[in-house]
Amino acid sequence: MPRALVLGIVAAAGWWASAAVSAQKPEPLAADSAEIEVLPVQGSIYLIATGGSNIAVQVGEVGPLLVDSGNPEAGEAVVEAVRALSPMPPRGVINTTPLPGHLGNNGRLFDIGAAMPGTTQALGMTIVGHQNGVDRLLAGDLGDVDAALWPFNTFFGSKKTLYVNGESLEILHVPAAITDGDVMVYFRRSDVVVTGAIFNTVTYPHFRPELGGSLQGTIDALNRVIDITVPEFNQQGGTMVIPGHGRLATESDVVEVRDMLTIIRDRVRRMIETGLTLEDVIAARPSLEYDGLYGAATGPWTTRMFLEAVYTELQTGGNR
Repeated sequence: MPRALVLGIVAAAGWWASAAVSAQKPEPLAADSAEIEVLPVQGSIYLIATGGSNIAVQVGEVGPLLVDSGNPEAGEAVVEAVRALSPMPPRGVINTTPLPGHLGNNGRLFDIGAAMPGTTQALGMTIVGHQNGVDRLLAGDLGDVDAALWPFNTFFGSKKTLYVNGESLEILHVPAAITDGDVMVYFRRSDVVVTGAIFNTVTYPHFRPELGGSLQGTIDALNRVIDITVPEFNQQGGTMVIPGHGRLATESDVVEVRDMLTIIRDRVRRMIETGLTLEDVIAARPSLEYDGLYGAATGPWTTRMFLEAVYTELQTGGNR
């Protein structure tokens, strides 16, 4: 189908945005960077940003509890940052996903960690994750990931709760999102949600069908984040959201990404219903007004790769 006709179909259906986003896209840390950034969030939670993933650190009387551990190249800096935040040894890591960039420093932290009070663990700290993620690691679906980095305190089902440093937290399984082993963590007293890979502010979500992930599952997970967050005013402030990558966020940022993914999904679905091929859809640029913030022409996850994954999921009926 000629490109001009494709664009005409899009415009006639009212799918085309009036202008592209002109904002400058921030440059994230490289995936193998040794650099980190440390920021206070709110309550007892701090953020350590690495190229592999953002790390949340809860500090308190029993010692730091971390959500994710970043990429191994940043290991020394991560350990130094954790020690600067608390004189106590770390008590645990919760991994939000089995993806290597989120668990790359589990081993280093385990070596300097201590058992949770009341447990019988003799050496090192606990490493928590969903069993689906460990099953993926066992099957070799993520390549050769050192077993010393794997979570060993795992759970099945939809939720695990902990009480650490005077604060209750919920570890919530979000099925079929980026992978089928993803969780997010809600620190209830601090009022902070740590999303892991299901939400980021710098790229289109890299959902992985080969690992049980999906676009629709990612949208569902974002809706769950929105259900938890409570803004202070006009969707701003209130509950803080730590994404897998990118800046600190609030409910409005999550709503923006959820709406963006829903709009792109519906555009591509309608194009498929009218008989457009993958190349027709790519040419029509159904994500045009969002590409300035989330798109990429090169790298491990380009705009084209994202649209191909959306098209494949919708064409094969992997949607609701």
